[in-house]
Order: sequence, then structure tokens, then C-alpha cells
Amino acid sequence: MKNLASLDKLFDSIKTSFWFVPLLMVITSIFSAWLMVWIDHAQAWGKLDWLPFLYETEQSTLLSLLNTIAASMITVTSIAFSITIVTLTLASSQFGPRLIRNFMDDRGTQVVLGTFISIFSYCVVLIYSMSLDSNQDIIMGLAIIWCLLATLFSVFVLIYFIHHVSRSIQADNVINELCDEINHSLEPLFCAETTPKLGKEARKTFSYTLPIFADQSGYLQLLSNDKLLEIASKYDLFIEFKWRPGHLINEGAELATLKSLKPIQDELSSLVNQSCVIGSNRTPIQDPEYAIHQMVEIAVRALSPGVNDPYTAITCVDKLCVVLCNISKQELHSGEYYGQDGILRLRRNPYDFEGVANSAFDQIRQYSVSSVAVSIRLVESLYRIASATDKPDIHSVILRQLVAIEQGKEHVQYTEQDSEDFTKSVLKVKNLLKTTSFQS
Repeated sequence: MKNLASLDKLFDSIKTSFWFVPLLMVITSIFSAWLMVWIDHAQAWGKLDWLPFLYETEQSTLLSLLNTIAASMITVTSIAFSITIVTLTLASSQFGPRLIRNFMDDRGTQVVLGTFISIFSYCVVLIYSMSLDSNQDIIMGLAIIWCLLATLFSVFVLIYFIHHVSRSIQADNVINELCDEINHSLEPLFCAETTPKLGKEARKTFSYTLPIFADQSGYLQLLSNDKLLEIASKYDLFIEFKWRPGHLINEGAELATLKSLKPIQDELSSLVNQSCVIGSNRTPIQDPEYAIHQMVEIAVRALSPGVNDPYTAITCVDKLCVVLCNISKQELHSGEYYGQDGILRLRRNPYDFEGVANSAFDQIRQYSVSSVAVSIRLVESLYRIASATDKPDIHSVILRQLVAIEQGKEHVQYTEQDSEDFTKSVLKVKNLLKTTSFQS
């Protein structure tokens, strides 16, 4: 049985491709052309008196019109592909090569490319049909009307495409879309935990254990909880998974450990390996830290001497601050999953606030040492996060980041005014931590 993790990976690969949506539209256009020709051939609609020129025009004129439309569509298609490639090149150089995936996931661009190609395909099928001997005496009235309407529609699609591309390469829009992706990837971490229905305590001792080793190297992309719970419940096991999506796994490394009160079958190793997808690159499907790293990459590139764009870096810090404020108010999943019988069946490596916060702030903090504005905004973000929650563990993370920012400032010479502004921001955070009695 194909596991759900592999299906999710396949769906993501299709969703982030430039061929699937255009291919569906081309198939639809070919079917539409066949349908229109069949209707005209059967004369189901008869001659439309209010459009006599379509039924009185010579076949050679209609063929010339279709040839012109087809040539125009293939030309516009090549231009659209060229613009798309230029956009991907700019995105790669300005925001980072990993952001290309987000641009390829843009449904608007996929539909635009599919529109032009499908109209071209429609014209080609119609030209072929009109050239058949059986259709020499048939005027393709409805088919031509549909083609003209589609061509008129393509003009508006081209205008939309130019506007859409212009917006898609703006830094603020890219950051906003990436922030939405981060929030979406974090949603599963906030789901209510599956508590034991029967109130049974987790077993602490087992008679048999079986280590499961990875059968290939790469990044863990997807992990099917449902499949693992099914295996654990069927064979009365407890599965302790040592990795989480985003981690790099070497072939032969211990992937998980199976524990049971009775002997464990060796063939379960292949079943557990099939429940996870290991690939050559990371994806944000079950890996929220990867989406955060994409945001961090934009900020780090903006802070590089070649770009020198602190405003973009500040925007990234603000968005990450909002994300961390939301996380600080939530209870993250413990990584423990129970079967239908209420017994603990699966334990995964869980996410915590410290790991997510370090992923968001560490690299930006390291590269923003010489940028006063970004450093101050980082401190202000820590204040906002500290204000959003009174949890001691989160305040400890905030204090760690604050001390690291202060240590970085010691290696850079600020002006008197800049140093004063920086100190005020730091003291503001420290006073808040003192007030809540969580500062060590």
C-alpha cells in the first residue's frame, strides 16, 4: 500500500512544477476543440443568423485566421516563459536559490503559461480538423467563436501576467507570502495532543527492542504518523523515532527503535522505512524551520555588503517576531501519539520554542552586528515576544539572545547616539524580564 507520506511528497512535487497545470489545460483545450468540431459537424446548433460572417467566410480565410492566432500564441508563450525565467533568475540572486520553489508554486504563473499553450493547441487541432476531406464542406462556426473568445481572454491574461510578475519580485510581497507559508507549516505543531482515551500510563520497560536503520542518505522530508501508528497498533509496538523532518540522515544511521513485550519481526524494518520519505533536499511540508531559514536567508542577503538593504532585513525581523509571538502563546505538541486503544505508540523528536527562536534569530544576529538599526530591531522584537508571554522557558531563550546581541556589540564601535539608543532598548527588555521575575 502506498503510504501517505509518499503521496504528500508527490503532490508537493506536482504543485511546485511548471508542467502539471499547463498540461491539464492543454488536454482540456484538445478535448474542447474536438467537442466544438463535433457540434459543428453534427449541425446541432445550425447556422447562427446573428453571426453570418463566421458561416459565410471561406475556409481559406478561417485557416489563415487560425494560423495567425496560433503563431501569435506561440510567440506570446515564448515571451511569457522568458519573463518567467528572468524572474526566477532575479529571485535566485536577490532572495536566494531556495526561494525559486516558492515562485514555481505560484498558481497564477502556471495558469498564464497554460492559457497561452492551450490556445495554441486548440488552434492546431482545429486547423488539422478543417484540413480533413470529411470537413471540407463544414463551416466551423462554434469552434471559431470559441477560439476568438479565448484569444480575447488571453489579452487580459497577458496584462494580468505583467502586473503579477511586477508584484511577485517585490521584497515585501515575497516576505509576506513566505510568512504565510511559515504560519501554515507551523499549524500542525499547535494541534491538540491525542491523549490516551483509556487513561493508560505509558509502559516504561520492554522485553525486546529492534533498532531500525535508514536504507538511504538524505534529508528526512516527510513522516507518516498514521502509518507508524498503524504499524505500532497492529504489531503491539512502541516506536521511538529519533529524527524529525529536516534532519540529515546517513545511510545506516539508526532511524528509530521498536520496543515490545514479545519478539519483533525483522520485516518491520522495511515497513518503518516506507513510512518516511528521504530526499536530496529539504521541503517546508513538515519542516517549519526550513521555511524560517528561507526568511532568514533573505535577511542575511539583504545585510551583505553587496546588497546593503537593512530595510528588507528589518521587515524579515518583524515578520519573524510576529511568528514567534504566536508560537509563544501556544502549547507545542510533545511528540507523543496514542493509538485507538489509548496506549502510547509513537514518540517523535518534538519542536520547542528555543529551537525555532534560534533558527529565526541566530544568523540574523550574527550578520547584523555592524548594523545598528537591525540590532536595535532585534532587541525590540525580543521585548515584544517577552511581553506576549510569561513562560519562564521562553524568557530564558529571550535572555540568551539578548546577551548574545550585547556581546556582538562589544566588537563593533558604535557612535555615542547609536550606543545610547541600543542601550535603552536592551535595558527595556531587561526591566521587563526583571518585572516578571524570570531573569537569572
